[in-house]
Amino acid sequence: MVDQFQGLDPAAFRSALARFPSGVTIVTTRSASDTLHGFTASSFAALSLDPPLVLVCLDRGADCSPVFMAAERFIVNIVTHAHAELAIKFATKGENKFAYGAFEFDERGHPLLPDAAAVIRCELEQAVPGGDHVILIGRVHDARTGSGKPVTWYRGDFLHLGESAA
Repeated sequence: MVDQFQGLDPAAFRSALARFPSGVTIVTTRSASDTLHGFTASSFAALSLDPPLVLVCLDRGADCSPVFMAAERFIVNIVTHAHAELAIKFATKGENKFAYGAFEFDERGHPLLPDAAAVIRCELEQAVPGGDHVILIGRVHDARTGSGKPVTWYRGDFLHLGESAA
């Protein structure tokens, strides 16, 4: 089959996607070698209520990609305004990401943000290839909400709920 989009301008595609506001998450895990790993994701969604499943998309080129594809569990932290700088750190390669946040740890030692808008603890159900990303499907084992309002990512910047988009 011939790729019907071979003339697609990558910059135009990226710009079009930036017009879709999305939530911001910091996804964390602890590797088999006991090292903490995490990344920022705006591609996160509920997949199923029964069974309870969520999905999050991870760039295959991310340093932590092999760790997450092999992880038994991961945590999705829904970011508030207070975590905006931390989300930028978790989106940057080579950063000592866990040096900046006030993380707590669950009973299995997985890092979570206690003041997140929500914390969703998952068991990795499946990792599905999707172009230059992998779709991590997690079976939700625990979910709790916090009092903070989540932020959205829109046109390359954070947008706070109730704020007008330019």
